[in-house]
Amino acid sequence: MEAFNRRDRETWLALHDPDLEFRADPEWPESETVAGRERVWTFILGLADAWEQDAFEMVEVIDAGEDKFVAEFRRPTRGRTSGLSDVLDYWCVNSFRHGKLRRYEWYSSRAKALEAAGLSG
Repeated sequence: MEAFNRRDRETWLALHDPDLEFRADPEWPESETVAGRERVWTFILGLADAWEQDAFEMVEVIDAGEDKFVAEFRRPTRGRTSGLSDVLDYWCVNSFRHGKLRRYEWYSSRAKALEAAGLSG
């Protein structure tokens, strides 16, 4: 998150598997699956940059086994065009392969993320 918050592309890419995948909650407009770390970087950057820049914060982390964890992320937001303020609060199942992040799955609730990670809510 620190590398992304700094917009440090090279460091962020180095922490991710070349076959990185991103998928958002099917209820969200951004529910498509994006594959490849360069494409995922560009996609997430586009989502984040629709808002005035503010740092993402990791609020809670839950161990979900040897190769994954579930985390709650929060980011205060203000629309660049609309000026509307809100707090983006979402949950993510993060999976690893060979020590690098391999898959992001974003969810709108803790229960959905825990279920996707194979944990009970």
